[in-house]
Amino acid sequence: MERNLCLIGKGNVGTQFLKLLQKKQEILKTKFGLNFRIIAIFEYDGALINNNGLDLAKIFDIGENFRKLEDWEKNVKALNYLSKLDIETCIETTPTNPDTGEPALSHIIEALNNGFDVVSSNKGPFYLKYRELHELAEKNKCYIKYDATVASCVPALAIKNDLIANEIIGIKSILNGTSNYILSRMTSEGVEFSLALKEAQELGYAEADPTLDIEGFDAAGKLVILVNELFDLSLTIKDVKIRGISDITPQAIKLAKSDGYVIKHLAIYKNNSLLVEPRLIEKNSSLDINGTLNVIEIQTKYAGPIILMGRGAGAKEAAAAILNDLINIQKLRGYIH
Repeated sequence: MERNLCLIGKGNVGTQFLKLLQKKQEILKTKFGLNFRIIAIFEYDGALINNNGLDLAKIFDIGENFRKLEDWEKNVKALNYLSKLDIETCIETTPTNPDTGEPALSHIIEALNNGFDVVSSNKGPFYLKYRELHELAEKNKCYIKYDATVASCVPALAIKNDLIANEIIGIKSILNGTSNYILSRMTSEGVEFSLALKEAQELGYAEADPTLDIEGFDAAGKLVILVNELFDLSLTIKDVKIRGISDITPQAIKLAKSDGYVIKHLAIYKNNSLLVEPRLIEKNSSLDINGTLNVIEIQTKYAGPIILMGRGAGAKEAAAAILNDLINIQKLRGYIH
């Protein structure tokens, strides 16, 4: 069965998705009888478009010069062209404005209004307009998936389907690898915050402007999506009390260590409140993880704490989550079993 797709955003995540899709093509055909074809790849200044399917090998071979390919159409915008495409699913991987959710929010709305299923790696639209997007998808009989938005390919959202007969009570988590790396370095080496941040930037773990990470907004957005999904709520990032890590000192970390604790930047949902802030936790507890790892401790009524841990960021990890969502949509559609 052939399924036609478009990709909006050929950045790191989008490119890794294309590479993973090409790598898994034979397995997808053999195991599921699926043949995914990329019909269009939209960038900010145009698009690669071929109604018979783009040649991914050619695109990879030419690299950053993909605009020189014969399939390139200059100044084509996704918002204006989506309705002309013969596709079933739209993949959205553009960078997002955290205050507005754009341009991803408009792309997703346009795709749903055209009856396309959507898979997205963008947090902004979902911590700002979670309920509205779900209602629009339901109205247009579409599926919308976004597992890559929280802890990347760690199945933080998908686990909901395995806890239907259980009861989730609360969540404690570390959802931002940058902050966790900084605090880990400060704990292990006793270095100042500014030095740990500079190191994180040099290693590519932190952006040139690290505000969203170190001040807790990235973790807060992920917490909102996680809580909305697992508890069937419609909260936004405005419902989260947020405090960052920029005021944490080596002295505070040293004092915590002397009492058998470490300081971690936690994202917590308990008693109907959402909180992102530095907290003291016992050393060697399930939340005492180092480096850029993410961890999610889901408190349940019948199983106690369920721990999910893994690499919660990265282009390859996000690509794996996107492909997983894409396959799951085919299952929901009844195309595979």
